[in-house]
Amino acid sequence: MNQAAENLASLVTDQGASALVRNLETEMHTRRVGPWMVPASLNSGQAKTCYINCPSRAFIDYGAEELDRLTSNPAARLGGRAVLRGLAPLVRATGLDRQVQLNNWLVATNILPPATSDDWLTALETAGADHPGFIPVVRSVNRAMHQRLLDDLIGADLTPFPMRKVFIRDYARERRWTTDEQRDARLLARDDLEQRSGTTFSAEEFDRAANLYGQLYLDKYSTLNPQYSGLFLRLAQACLGLTLVGLFDREKGMVGVIGRYEQHDVLTGPIVGYDRTLPRATGLYRRLRAINHAAARNGHRLYHMSAGAEGFKRLRGGRATVEYMIADFRHASQAQRRAARILSSLTQRAARRLLTDS
Repeated sequence: MNQAAENLASLVTDQGASALVRNLETEMHTRRVGPWMVPASLNSGQAKTCYINCPSRAFIDYGAEELDRLTSNPAARLGGRAVLRGLAPLVRATGLDRQVQLNNWLVATNILPPATSDDWLTALETAGADHPGFIPVVRSVNRAMHQRLLDDLIGADLTPFPMRKVFIRDYARERRWTTDEQRDARLLARDDLEQRSGTTFSAEEFDRAANLYGQLYLDKYSTLNPQYSGLFLRLAQACLGLTLVGLFDREKGMVGVIGRYEQHDVLTGPIVGYDRTLPRATGLYRRLRAINHAAARNGHRLYHMSAGAEGFKRLRGGRATVEYMIADFRHASQAQRRAARILSSLTQRAARRLLTDS
């Protein structure tokens, strides 16, 4: 993991962030958290960038797109947009877009190294001292996996911001097959499509993989999601630990792709995409997800399924929990601290409703 962190920092420095993730502008270096080196991004906050590096994108812009996509009632959409407009000055007042983010692997879900709470507090404190005027943050903290860490960070006067409802399944403890998992595995076992490791991909196939990811995460969901290039997928597999698998049709070529990271006995799948012009009965999404479920089951991993597709993930054993971004405002201005407390309180109320509705 330490070498992968160094590799990511070098890639961003050498290639430029936007060559890897087209809607990202950031600097990257490494920082130590206990015995581990982790990648850390440094954002100036001067221009909005991909939501994983830009809380105003996550809270305001992504929220507005979700309203338009998921809320059919025009009055509800207007009301929701009014609330978001009201939040915008508060988010700006926190200064969160000007941040140094620890353990940022440029994906939606980062796997935290199992460092102690003191290690994390020291790392965040040091990051703030080295970059005055920037807010140190860490994402992807949730109660299902990091209960003690979350409590300790909050107890040390760090500020939690609920960001997403995510789904977790621990295959090290729960081995049963759900009905839907069994169906997915049978579908994957059919011989109409060929599975191929990403280590066999050509340059054109890496570009095709990025296109398939874009068909799902950018075209169907939001252009505020990371816009990965074929170059990023190739380099991430070569030197960041990403494992890619493609599904190939004999005539059409690659029709689906999925990727996974496995660190510290945790698996997460930040890359998935498929040809959305093919009939739904082909079951590409189900087959692709079955690949990662099999890897988690066979490796006795905890599978962090990330957010979205709630019904799908529940039927495959996923359990909901709220994921947080933790920010260190201990050395920020009084105005920033006040704005952060208000924003944290508002988002925590929304998160409680989110889980209540589950």
